[in-house]
Amino acid sequence: MAKISINRSKLDKLANKTINKMVEPVARKMVEKVVEESQQKMLKEFESHPVTKEIEMGPEGYNVSGTLGGYGNLYSYIGFEEGMDPIAPVRHLLSKAIKIKRLPTSSRKLMINFLVELPSKEEIAQKSPMPWQNGRSWIIGIEQGISGLNNYLNKESFSSRSGYGVQAKKAVRSGSFSNTKYLSMILRGLEKNIRSLTK
Repeated sequence: MAKISINRSKLDKLANKTINKMVEPVARKMVEKVVEESQQKMLKEFESHPVTKEIEMGPEGYNVSGTLGGYGNLYSYIGFEEGMDPIAPVRHLLSKAIKIKRLPTSSRKLMINFLVELPSKEEIAQKSPMPWQNGRSWIIGIEQGISGLNNYLNKESFSSRSGYGVQAKKAVRSGSFSNTKYLSMILRGLEKNIRSLTK
């Protein structure tokens, strides 16, 4: 009678590899569902954010975001050209299918890892250029500050890009721009939601 010995570590490795292959399609579908649901929630937050709503009002809107102390509106303050839709390119970026990549995992472990690629800071900046300052993003400006509020006059003017809002040569009011968490907060919420639903 012959005695046969099987290397336990090799057997475990083979078993784990086989199980991972069987489970991966199911795991991917689960991750895709979670990502899609989280993305839809993120888009609703983006649409309902006061900054988004205010800019979509155009140059005659109200400062519902509170960034300007209740005076004027972000559309004319930032200096968007009349008829521009600054929100559209950002919305399009956030609506794009989020990429999900399978990460390599040791065959010794019963674990499947995926990488979910969210919009980067560089992509967001590219889709939100400041109309009068090359290389700067108005979205980043909302979060870090946009200078000039002391000289801002919210009035109709042919010299204004938007038709409303001009910069006076001298200060006409006190106060400063109130930085507001905007897209960074929304994207952090998206990442947190995805992590919590896939645990």
